[in-house]
Amino acid sequence: MKEAYIKSLQMIILLNIKDEREYVKVVKDYLILNVESLKYISRTKKFKKIIELAEEVV
Repeated sequence: MKEAYIKSLQMIILLNIKDEREYVKVVKDYLILNVESLKYISRTKKFKKIIELAEEVV
């Protein structure tokens, strides 16, 4: 599960995703966690916070 989480965060940076709507569009194509799972693991409800976490990972 941790690998999927890290991959999802990396894809946010790689694809230059700026909001939740853009992320939802690419979930099917890249086999990454859906938005709800990503929010649960990140322990936040705000997608902006997830983007900040993604920047720290890369």
